[in-house]
Amino acid sequence: MRPANIIPKIFIGLGNPGDRYQHTRHNLGYLSIDSFVERHMLGDLKDDKKSDGSILKSTLHEKEFLLFKSSRYMNESGLSVNRLRKYRNISMQDICIIHDDLDLDVGEVRIKYSGGHGGHNGLRDIIQACGSKDFIRIRMGIGHPEKDEVIDYVLSKPKKGEKEILEQSIHQAVDMMDSLLKNGLDETMNQFN
Repeated sequence: MRPANIIPKIFIGLGNPGDRYQHTRHNLGYLSIDSFVERHMLGDLKDDKKSDGSILKSTLHEKEFLLFKSSRYMNESGLSVNRLRKYRNISMQDICIIHDDLDLDVGEVRIKYSGGHGGHNGLRDIIQACGSKDFIRIRMGIGHPEKDEVIDYVLSKPKKGEKEILEQSIHQAVDMMDSLLKNGLDETMNQFN
């Protein structure tokens, strides 16, 4: 049974490092963290050698929290997430992972607690490395490819019309992050799902 009304201590955006992947579907987690930072003018994430990523510590809505982007590739996300949570002594249930999701339509954004990896390599690696599936997820729909290979699809940049829809979904993910800090998980799920 999940704890009542969790407020995350860490928001982790999933993605792949490097310019080549910057605006691809698979990087919606990274892009959401960037958008949150921009909305609240929080400054820059700094390299954190202890956790293999970049991190920013901040306070909003009277809550202290961390923003994190792993500098490892998606399928190795678990290594840096596990190092980060151990080093910072944070429980898995206090983590919110933001990621792209093939099982949701383009632009659809959902929030949930716990569950499987749904074939997502980043989530699979996090669950395996951390030994728990009990964390918050903000799932950002990218839809299924019609005929492309899934790998090619997630690692490609969205077409123009789709890009505008995904930009809206990034704003919605940022709204969810704000709501999680202000109101906690239960109220956020009621509001957005």
